[in-house]
Amino acid sequence: LICNSRQTLDDTQRHMERFGRMPPAIVAHLGVDIPAFKVVASPEIPQPYVITIGTIEPRKNHAFLLDLWEEWPTGNDAPPPPHLVICGNRGGRNEAVFTRLDAVKAKGLPITELNGLRDDQMMGLLKGAKAALFPSLAEGFGLPQVEALSLGVPIICGDLAIYREVLGDFPVYAETSNAYVWRAEIEKMLQKDSDE
Repeated sequence: LICNSRQTLDDTQRHMERFGRMPPAIVAHLGVDIPAFKVVASPEIPQPYVITIGTIEPRKNHAFLLDLWEEWPTGNDAPPPPHLVICGNRGGRNEAVFTRLDAVKAKGLPITELNGLRDDQMMGLLKGAKAALFPSLAEGFGLPQVEALSLGVPIICGDLAIYREVLGDFPVYAETSNAYVWRAEIEKMLQKDSDE
């Protein structure tokens, strides 16, 4: 077997033990090809924006990001949240999140959902983002995260073993139980960009 991560190999071994035998296996991390693309400018996506990429399904934890944006502090001195771009097709068993996404415009939240994008469109949007956010609860590898790093886009992600294995010390790791830390890190990335 060729597994895309140590995490995947360990999970495979755990499942195969029920059958009595684990075939020989190695780990080979995935690589990324950077296609020719241009940064996609869209009047519907105001600057600055942050992005998340992945099928909209429970394990990707889009509910956390929706909570974060809905509860973002507003007031005289509080900076507004950046625009959040959610790129990915809708998966299964996530009706509560779909309902919340359908209500985004009515609530006036700075969130755009984009489905069915080509790879070059996705990469263009990723390249133009101030940060990429990945609050996933489980991953097998994390290809969008590797793509973000390859384009120099800063990442904030949940503290999963697979991310530590594949991404090392490059991302900011933050527990998804702590919305304050996520907001603070996003604001730092936006401030850093405006200072340069």
